[in-house]
Amino acid sequence: MILEKIAFRAGEPEDRLGILAVQRRAFGGEAEAKLVDRLIEGPEKTISMVADLDGMIVGHILLTELAGPERSLALAPLGVDPEWRDFLIGTELTNRAIAKARDEGWHSIFVLGDPVYYGRFGFKSALAEHVKAPWPGPNFMALELVPGAVSDYRGPVTYPDAFSDA
Repeated sequence: MILEKIAFRAGEPEDRLGILAVQRRAFGGEAEAKLVDRLIEGPEKTISMVADLDGMIVGHILLTELAGPERSLALAPLGVDPEWRDFLIGTELTNRAIAKARDEGWHSIFVLGDPVYYGRFGFKSALAEHVKAPWPGPNFMALELVPGAVSDYRGPVTYPDAFSDA
């Protein structure tokens, strides 16, 4: 199985070109690559993880600190090279990033994405309905890593400036 041959690990500075390349291939343009570059270089804390297949980055996920509910993160973007999309690499990256966030003491994660895809990880749009966000609606979801972290919160969530520049 291909997943057994992939090293899922923290992204390192020397992975930068590979990370940006996989984001370009995954999304067919520059926007997500530029966003990742700005977020990793920015002042907010991040969790950057890669899928490394024999020295080639085939997937990348980024979680970035948000202002709003205590110890919250944004999941964006998750990118997998189109040639490697049918091997559950995105699923494994997401599971590992969530586990790392939990281990590091983060309380919640927000994502703007497909409710069917992210719902399998426990993200719920109903959980984020009362949070004031730039992207309201069913595609804006939250995952609580600590019970009550989002459900008990009333107020805005503020994304880093890099998101408004994207």
